Amino acid sequence: MSAPGQNLVKWLTRMLADVTEAGSISRFELIHKVEAEHAERLDVWRSESDSPRNPEELAQEIQDAAHRDAQSRVTGLPQRYVVYAFRAQSEEHESQHAFLVRPGSHLSRLGEDSEPPTEKGVIAHSMRHDESMHRLFITGGEVLIGRLSSELERERDARVKAEQLNWSVFEKYQALQDREHERRIAEAKELMKARRVDELMGVATALIPILATKLLGSGQQRPAEPQLGAAAAADLAPDPKDLAVRHFFSCLSETEITSILGCISSSSQIALAQIHASFMSDSQSPADVMARQLAIRKFLKMLNEQEIKAILASLTEQNRKLLIALYAQYRDIEEQEQARKPEILRS
Repeated sequence: MSAPGQNLVKWLTRMLADVTEAGSISRFELIHKVEAEHAERLDVWRSESDSPRNPEELAQEIQDAAHRDAQSRVTGLPQRYVVYAFRAQSEEHESQHAFLVRPGSHLSRLGEDSEPPTEKGVIAHSMRHDESMHRLFITGGEVLIGRLSSELERERDARVKAEQLNWSVFEKYQALQDREHERRIAEAKELMKARRVDELMGVATALIPILATKLLGSGQQRPAEPQLGAAAAADLAPDPKDLAVRHFFSCLSETEITSILGCISSSSQIALAQIHASFMSDSQSPADVMARQLAIRKFLKMLNEQEIKAILASLTEQNRKLLIALYAQYRDIEEQEQARKPEILRS
């Protein structure tokens, strides 16, 4: 075995004495390097802070390991070895030192004379020829493996980048889908808001003539009513739905009214009381009729299935038939209005 180089001994001495906040050098790894950055780890030496290694002994062990590996290779060419120094538990090396090992057994035969033309010489020539061919195949295999390793690493990096790009595109697509859903919800809210405004404006338009009549006409003498034609008289005719609701309320007994109020919610009780009071009045103006019809439709929307069943159970057979007819009539009106609404506002 040959002695280690002085550069390797000096480098090991400096590394063993190098102590920082991250710790000291904990291990040395011997790597065999070939073409195309292909590497093979041969051995590992560890150095504890309590019992540091002797630089010269460690350098001799590294040199002997490299020499044994070089002798095991049949290429006969100088081999390159690199020693990596790792600090503490880090996976990245702190420093490195490279050196060459030249095998003498193979190189010494390259300059020898040819064998004599005897049977022994022919055998020796064939053996040297086979050895050269074997060395050529081994060298070519090492070069091919190194190139394939580098290409595999490049392909792996390209695949990782493609996966990251695909994932980022997928996240952006999901974000766009969520924003589209939010835009549709906002559009639906705006349509609902516009619908409520239209309903409020309709109610206000219906109530303005009533308020104006009560505020302006209460202290003034009514003028003589002009003679109405047949068309105007037909417009002022009582609404059939209004007359049907009045007839239904007039047929209810006090016991039935009490039972109905007991099986609905408090808000529905207040709405029903207001509807009953409005229908007991004698006003037949179009504004009052429209306000009463809107109140009935709103009250029917407030009722759930259980309340409707309880109301029907509280009535007599005749009043139950009247209520079912009224409910079917108002239900047809609601279905017609639902059909005229946009699809996103249909309930």
